[in-house]
Amino acid sequence: MKIVMFYMISLLVIIIAGCGGTKDFQVKLSTPNTFTEGKIFPMQIKITDQKGSPVKGAHVTAELNMKTMDHGTIPVTVEEAEDGKYIGLSNLAMNGDWIATIKVERNGKSVEEEKEFSVEAATKENVHRVTKQVSLPDFNLKDQNGNQITKKDFLGKTVVLTFTYVKCADPTACPVLLANFHHLQEDLKTRGIDTDKILLVSVSVDPENDTPQAMKEHAKEMNFDMTYFKMLTGKMSEINKVANTLGEHFKKHGNVVMHDNKTFIFNPNGELTHEFSGSMIDREELFQVVAKNK
Repeated sequence: MKIVMFYMISLLVIIIAGCGGTKDFQVKLSTPNTFTEGKIFPMQIKITDQKGSPVKGAHVTAELNMKTMDHGTIPVTVEEAEDGKYIGLSNLAMNGDWIATIKVERNGKSVEEEKEFSVEAATKENVHRVTKQVSLPDFNLKDQNGNQITKKDFLGKTVVLTFTYVKCADPTACPVLLANFHHLQEDLKTRGIDTDKILLVSVSVDPENDTPQAMKEHAKEMNFDMTYFKMLTGKMSEINKVANTLGEHFKKHGNVVMHDNKTFIFNPNGELTHEFSGSMIDREELFQVVAKNK
C-alpha cells in the first residue's frame, strides 16, 4: 500500500511540475485599436524564447474567431519580418471582441496561445484615439544638428513621434515608419496645410551608433523637409524617459535593436491623443488625425 501511495504521489508531482513548467516560447500580439472594412488589418506577433531572445525561423500560424459570436474562422497570413517579429495580415468581418489563436513551431518545440483583442470600426472621431492620459515627460536630447531639444520645443505644436535607428535592417520596421512620415509631408504640402505648428520626430533606440551626423545624413538620404522634422539622440537614460512614458519597448541584441513599431500623436499641450500600432499605417488616416489635431 505504501509503495502504491508513493508512486501515486510521485506521478502527481510530475503532472503538477509539467503543468507549471516554463513555455518554450513567449508570444506577444500587438494590434490596432480600430479597423476599416475592406482594408487589410495588420498585426504584429513577437516571439521570444525562455531567455527573452528573439526566435527566428519559426513556423507561425494564426486564425481569428469572435469571442462571443460565431462568424466562422478567419485566416491570417503570417510572414516573418526579422528578429522574432512576424507580421500577420487579415480581413476582419466586424468590430468587437476577438480571439487570435497563434501556434509557434520550431525545432520540434511548439506552443499554442490564445490572445484576446478588441477593435472598433474606424471613424474620424475614434481612429487610433487613446483613452489613457499620457503627457510628454521632461527630457533632454540632441537633434541631427547637435542642438539641445527639450519638452518645451514640442509644446505649442502637434507632434508626430516614432522610434527608429539608422542601421535598422528590417525592411518592415524603421524604413516603413519613416516612409509614413515622408508620405505625410507630401500630403500636408499638396493639400496646403500650414506646417508651422507641426513637428515630426524620430527618437533613436540606438544612441550608441546614432550620432547627430549619422542621423543628419540618414534624413538627407530620405529627402525629408527638415524645417519640421527632427531625429533625436542622446543619453539612454533620457531616451528611456520618453519610451517608458509611452510604453515603447526595445532591446538590443548585438547590432540589432528589437523595438515596438508605433507612432504617437501629441496635441499642442503635450498630451497624447492618438497611437498607431504597427509600421503599416493607413496614409489617409494619419493625415486626417494630424490635420485635425493642429
